[in-house]
Amino acid sequence: MRRWAHDLKAKYPVVYVDAWKEDYSEDPLMTVISSMISQLKDQAPKSVEAFKPPKKLIGLLKAAAPAIARGITKRYLGIDPVKIMESDDELEQGELIKDDEGQPIDMGIAASKVVGHLISEHDAKSTAIESLKVTVGQWVKSVVDNGKDSPAFIFIDELDRCRPSYAVEMLETIKHIFDIKGVIFVVATDTEQLQHAVKAIYGEGFDAKTYLARFFDSGFSLKSSNFENLLEVHCQKEKLSKDHFDELNILVWPENEGYQLTMDNITAVLGSFNLSTRAAIQITDKVIAITSNLDKSAKLDVLMLTTLLCIREKDEKLYEEIISLNFKKFDGDKSITLDDYLSDRFSFEAKEIKIEFNKIRELYFETDIYHSDLSFYIKDIFSPFFDSKSRNRVPVFLSLGGNQGREQTKEDKVLEKLRSLYQDARSNENRVEGSCANKILEFLNIRTKVNLSKPQFYKDLVELASAIDWIEDK
Repeated sequence: MRRWAHDLKAKYPVVYVDAWKEDYSEDPLMTVISSMISQLKDQAPKSVEAFKPPKKLIGLLKAAAPAIARGITKRYLGIDPVKIMESDDELEQGELIKDDEGQPIDMGIAASKVVGHLISEHDAKSTAIESLKVTVGQWVKSVVDNGKDSPAFIFIDELDRCRPSYAVEMLETIKHIFDIKGVIFVVATDTEQLQHAVKAIYGEGFDAKTYLARFFDSGFSLKSSNFENLLEVHCQKEKLSKDHFDELNILVWPENEGYQLTMDNITAVLGSFNLSTRAAIQITDKVIAITSNLDKSAKLDVLMLTTLLCIREKDEKLYEEIISLNFKKFDGDKSITLDDYLSDRFSFEAKEIKIEFNKIRELYFETDIYHSDLSFYIKDIFSPFFDSKSRNRVPVFLSLGGNQGREQTKEDKVLEKLRSLYQDARSNENRVEGSCANKILEFLNIRTKVNLSKPQFYKDLVELASAIDWIEDK
C-alpha cells in the first residue's frame, strides 16, 4: 500500500492513512480530515491557504456530539439532562420536573420542542456533510491545479488491526460522508479479520460478508507474498551468515557459509506452519535478534529455535507441553508420539533442509549443497530432544571386529551407517541425497554437540523473545 501510494503520488493527489496507528482517536472522521489537510497541503502550492476545516464540521464530530446534545436539551427544557438520568427511575406521584428557576415543566410541550430541534439538527448535519464535500473538493482542486491529475486517492491501510468499533465507524464514515466525486478510497485489509470486527459489533449471527460488500465498488485479492522474497526484503539476512556468527564467537547449526542457505532453512520451517506473513517476519526477526545476543561460545540449533517459535505462535498449550517434556496424547488407549502428532498437524513433507560441507573424517565429499528432509529432522532430531525418556537414555553399542571391546557411541553408529550409504551412492554413480543426506544431517548434529543443550536453554530464548514487542520500523 505504501509503495502504491508512493508511485501514484508522482501524478495524483494522494493521502495515506495508517488506521491502526490512528485508532487511539475516538473519531475516524477527524483522522481522515486531519490526514487530508496535512498531506494535501504538502502537495499544493505554498501560496494556497484553503486547507482549513469547515466550521460546520463540528456538528459531525463524534467527540462534540454529547456536549452539543446536552446544551440543546438544557436550552429547550431549562434543565440538565444528566440530572434527569441520574435521578430515580420513577418519579413520586404528583412530582414534577422543574427548571433551573424551580418552575414546573410541561414535559409534553418540552419534548415536542426537543424532537423538532433534533429534526432540524439532522437537516443541519446533512448540510454540514455537503459543506464538507465542497471543501474537500476545493482541497483536491488546489493540488490538481498544481500539476497533478484527477482523481485523488485516499489510502486506508491496516483497518483489520483496529478496534472493532473504530474499524466499522471508519467504513461508515468513508461511505456516508466521503462519497465525493473525484475522490477514490482504497481500503487494504484482511477481509476475514474485518468480518470478525463487524460481528463483534453487530453480533455473531450477522452477515458480515454482505455488509462489507455494500461499502466497496470493486474488490481485489492479493496473493500472499512468497516467504523467500518477503524475508529477503524485511529482515537483516546478513546477520545469518557464518562470518557474522564467527565474529560473535557462536555456533549456529546447521552451519552454512553464506546467509542464504540458513534463510532457506528458516523459510522451510515457517512454510510448514501456515503462518501469516506478519508472523513469519516477526519470528525471523526474533531468530536474528536471539542469535545476535547469544553468549560467547554458545551453540544453537536454529531449526529447533524456529520450530519452537512457530509452535508457540500456533498453539501455546502444545508448546508448553513440549518444552516442559510433558507431551502426552492418546488415540483411544494408544499413545501418540510427538513426531507423529506434529507430522499430522503441520506440513513438513516436501520441505528441505540445506547443508553445505565437503569433509567428514575419512569421507571426502565434493563441495556441494546437500538436501535433507525437514520431516526427518522433526522425527529423528527435534522430537527425541523433547522426549524425556530418550533424553534420559544414553544409547551404547558394543562394536565388533577390530574395535571389539570399545563402546560404540551414537556418533560412531551414525558415521558407520553414513559410510555405507555414501559408498552405495558413489558405486552406483548417484548423487549423495535422500537417506544419505539425512544421515549427514544427523551426524553433523551429533558432531557439533549442539544436541547437548538442555530444553531449558531454548525455553529461555523463546520466552524472552516472545515477551518483547517487536515493532516494525516504518
